[in-house]
Amino acid sequence: MFFIEDKNFLTEEQKNNINLILKSGETPFYMSLEAASPNDGGINFVHHIIHRDNPEKINSDLYLLFVSLLNSFCKKNNLKYKKILRCAINITINNGVIFKCPVHTDHMFPHNQLLIYLNDTNGDTVILDENNKIFKISEPEKFKGIAFNSLPHYHYFPGKGIRVVAIITFN
Repeated sequence: MFFIEDKNFLTEEQKNNINLILKSGETPFYMSLEAASPNDGGINFVHHIIHRDNPEKINSDLYLLFVSLLNSFCKKNNLKYKKILRCAINITINNGVIFKCPVHTDHMFPHNQLLIYLNDTNGDTVILDENNKIFKISEPEKFKGIAFNSLPHYHYFPGKGIRVVAIITFN
């Protein structure tokens, strides 16, 4: 079980590119009616860079940028990986239906994941231990990354505004 929080791993160029993506209006986001499990009411918007259902297929021209974000985090924090399993940008809003995402793990097999908060907002990420007790709580902060292994977790939907997070799972 591990947890790494890093607020200073991105280059200025990477930060500028992220800001451009979010401001350009040119990145397609698709509505999903569930956050983590069928019929959970967690309406959100997602841009799949590498979809979990087909990790061999690059689904976005943002691939190289997001691989560079993972590489920067891993290099600074002495992590290694062999394969990216999923990479996406999620946008959550206060949808008036649910206030938190159901507890889940991103894959049913051992993996690691990196969350990178892409804006300042609210909507904490709560990571649980193997006994479903709170292990860590991470407050969103623009450009902060958190990495952990395949632990159950959930997040709160923002009370107002939007919550934009990059999710990269890898092994």
